Amino acid sequence: MKNTALKIKIATTFSLGLILLTTGSAKAQTVLPLTVAPSRQTITVNPGDTETVNIKFISQSTSPVTGNIKAVDFIVTDNSGVPTLLEEASPFSTRYAASQWVNMPFDKASISAEGILNIQAKISVPADARPGGRYLAVYFEPTGTLGQFIGSEKEGTQAVSSRLVGLVYIRVSGPITESALISSFEAPRLVEFGPIKASAAISNKGDYHITPKGQLTLTDFMGRKVSQVVLDEKNVFPDNSRVYNMEIGPKLLIGKFKLNLVAAYGESGQVVSATKYVWAFPWKLALVIILTITILILFGRYISQSIKGKQKKLEQTLESEIAAVEELKEKYQDAVTNLPETEEKKEDKKE
Repeated sequence: MKNTALKIKIATTFSLGLILLTTGSAKAQTVLPLTVAPSRQTITVNPGDTETVNIKFISQSTSPVTGNIKAVDFIVTDNSGVPTLLEEASPFSTRYAASQWVNMPFDKASISAEGILNIQAKISVPADARPGGRYLAVYFEPTGTLGQFIGSEKEGTQAVSSRLVGLVYIRVSGPITESALISSFEAPRLVEFGPIKASAAISNKGDYHITPKGQLTLTDFMGRKVSQVVLDEKNVFPDNSRVYNMEIGPKLLIGKFKLNLVAAYGESGQVVSATKYVWAFPWKLALVIILTITILILFGRYISQSIKGKQKKLEQTLESEIAAVEELKEKYQDAVTNLPETEEKKEDKKE
């Protein structure tokens, strides 16, 4: 589809990569029995020089595949790194364009069954070209019906809406500006459990794409390192940013922690950094523990008071029983004392 910007998603496996491009949101994406090698490549060219790049389109179809071949510019406009192809009359800036420098050997070709199509594109850099990055894509757009995969029972499918793309990163020699910054660094102020989720965006303000390398470090309030994760290596294109989503730290964390993000980029190894502080406290677990302890204390007090009450009642019962026994004892003694004297006792008294 001409006069529109088309987004592509790249999936690379070592030296081979398959890139599918759908021109309409209402159409289902077709799985092409094709791969491209290399899916992306980087070349350095002096102003005024010519360089040749080789791109191979490899077919796994059981029948020949015919299609159109074209070189177009691309840029990255989102923070996920998805390239956008620039067709004619694109509203985007052509500051990093290079398609006008490319001489393609042909614009239509056929790939034989299980065959390979080798494209040799010549890139002629003008003598007054500005140093820095230029970015282009060479795509193969099948027309007609594709044959089935080797060893597959699928029928042929229409593939006119899909493109297979090889990306070319051009570096025009000369002094360039390398500048980047951490445009955002987000983390929660309070977490209940780890790991802590953090998100950072690195923006490229230079003339050439960069691949920041660094790490996120978690330290406790005493400055001791608790955990560390390495940043994913992602290309950050000029005038664009990339988002890095990270998780760091163990599950159980208590106290104040420091998140320190450090990343180096560019040929001179410039460094960007950012810091965040996070409090970690498992308040729900602590609340459950406090409630449990409170219940145990109250239950213990209830048991203790119950035992004390029963003990006091028992003591009162014993005291009353002892008093009754003493009373009976006194009555018995009085009764014994008041008994009439026997004749033997009287005789004893006379004697």
